[in-house]
Amino acid sequence: MVAVGVERVCGANVVGSRDVHGGMSPGPAAVLSLGDGRRVFVKAVSRTASEASYRFYQWEAVALAALPAEAPAPVLVGSVEVDGWCALVMSVAEGVPAGPPWTDDGVRLVAAACELVGSLRAPAVVPPIGQLLTDLDGWERLAAGDPALLDHWERQHVTALADLAAGWPEWTVGSTLVHQDVRADNAIVDVPAGRAVLVDWSFGCAGASWLDRARLAADIVGAGHRDGPAAGLRCASTILAGLPNGAGRFVVALAGMWRYRSTLPAPPGHPTLRLWQSERARLIRPLLTSLI
Repeated sequence: MVAVGVERVCGANVVGSRDVHGGMSPGPAAVLSLGDGRRVFVKAVSRTASEASYRFYQWEAVALAALPAEAPAPVLVGSVEVDGWCALVMSVAEGVPAGPPWTDDGVRLVAAACELVGSLRAPAVVPPIGQLLTDLDGWERLAAGDPALLDHWERQHVTALADLAAGWPEWTVGSTLVHQDVRADNAIVDVPAGRAVLVDWSFGCAGASWLDRARLAADIVGAGHRDGPAAGLRCASTILAGLPNGAGRFVVALAGMWRYRSTLPAPPGHPTLRLWQSERARLIRPLLTSLI
């Protein structure tokens, strides 16, 4: 029934498909060739596999439908909800994932896309960032919790990290559009065309104009740079140096969110998420050290 719904949304029969791999959602994704010559990208998830991912897809459909035309994002063709499945149909983002690992070209193009997003006013239908990222006080929670959960480096620095992240609801607020999940695998770059498209808008929200570029800086160090850790740290530091002081504090708060959430039980359908969060908080320590 999902396939029938997709064809109905497209207004054409599916005559071919190519599976697409990547991302964290426990569901299939593919580029479909249609009988009228068009191509579309489709991703789907079942409610039984992950209730959270199902809701994220619903939210993404709302966000994509409301995005300004200038946004470097896929165009929503339509969505399908049937038999406990949610499928999104959208335009194909031409190019390749920005990584991992990141490259200088990928960083440059995605940074430009993030800057463009930050110049646009957020649609009224997307929530403020404070409604999405409720654990940015993670270092404070960890500092008040069981010290045995922290390693030596974290016990040494947790108080300073908590101090830097404090007050995040005030300095992350804003009225501009925020993608809020900038990662190498959520950015498609077309180097010859000189452009990048940000995909997976499940966390689209309103906030400060620099938030996506700060998140980019964190991902460059966390996901790694093709030219090595020093190059990644240099790229990230350069990006943060051109942003308000809150950008560095946001990176610290992100790390705290990841580290705190890594101590919680794994959500259904995402057995590797907590390990990813723990590793990401550890991998960006060189950047955190430079910010303390």
